[in-house]
Amino acid sequence: MADDELSALATLDDVAKFLKHQVVTGLTDYATAKLHMASNVLRMLYRNENGTALDDDTADDRLLMELSRDTVAVSVAIDLKRAEANLEQDNDLSSFSSFTETAGGYSFTGSWNGSEEDVFFTDNQLRNMGIGRSTIGRFMI
Repeated sequence: MADDELSALATLDDVAKFLKHQVVTGLTDYATAKLHMASNVLRMLYRNENGTALDDDTADDRLLMELSRDTVAVSVAIDLKRAEANLEQDNDLSSFSSFTETAGGYSFTGSWNGSEEDVFFTDNQLRNMGIGRSTIGRFMI
């Protein structure tokens, strides 16, 4: 990691807690990259909503720091579960959670999960961070 690069808000150990096992060896580089990407997306969402830097605010607020860590770790864990399920398949259908295919009848059924480049946070996770509608504003006196 370069000296001027922001560190991830969570670690591979944090992700493992939500996976309920260690990150698979073949996915550690991917997981590390996803941790940085998800952290930076959350930082940007937070800054756009609150006008302050998430890293500065977490330095003063342990609860916000732990919530940020867990939000990123859960997002990456969910993505890794999909990636793990597709490790042993011949074709990469990681964007789909399930699929059915037939040759003769040209049938295909799938559930779209998004691409590997996407970062997902639930509405509840974002609301808990003070991002989005129905939030309790954070203010200083």
